[in-house]
Amino acid sequence: MAANKYLPKDGRLLAVVLLLIVLMLIYFIGIHWWFVAPQLQFRSDMEDLREQQLRFRQTTAERPDIEKRLAEVKNYEQGNQAFLVEADANAASAALIQRLKQAMTDHAKDEKRCQTVSTQPNSGGGAQELYERVTVQARLKCDLEPLAAILYDLENGKPYLFVDQVMIYKQQTYTPPGSKAVPAPLDVRFNLSGYLRGGAKAKPLAAGRTNSAGKTQ
Repeated sequence: MAANKYLPKDGRLLAVVLLLIVLMLIYFIGIHWWFVAPQLQFRSDMEDLREQQLRFRQTTAERPDIEKRLAEVKNYEQGNQAFLVEADANAASAALIQRLKQAMTDHAKDEKRCQTVSTQPNSGGGAQELYERVTVQARLKCDLEPLAAILYDLENGKPYLFVDQVMIYKQQTYTPPGSKAVPAPLDVRFNLSGYLRGGAKAKPLAAGRTNSAGKTQ
């Protein structure tokens, strides 16, 4: 049986295929990666720059409106009565103590049954907040009824004040036989806080208004 022989047209086809493969290799190695690819990257970079330029132009056009809104926010904040009016923490601490004394004067009819034991600023570091928090640690000896009125007054006025970490201890007193038992005033300890208007920081404000809560032991 005679062996198969390649026809001339098969050789030409193979030559054309090999030529195409060589041309593709020459294109990708010698032209695409050295000339075409950099041009495509340059075109992509130019499109990104045009988009950035368009955003900058839009932002610049909105600048007067943004400045107007910022001025409105600043004016609102300056007139906001929720903040302490004092300029620094020391003055604000003194104002908090004075606010507590005023509330006690308004609601404590008998000084022997409701009096201040101690008040001192708390300069210990806590969680970072958007505005500077000023805290005073207070200790009172007070009956429950005027105490409730005092705490309510502190938390429901302006500037906004916050009462937390409330601890209430019941005092044990000795009553001689045959005499009428008179309960001693409660020993009350809590933190009284407010926020300064200036000195805003980057972290979002997480504090909210906290209702008074007592723990009796």
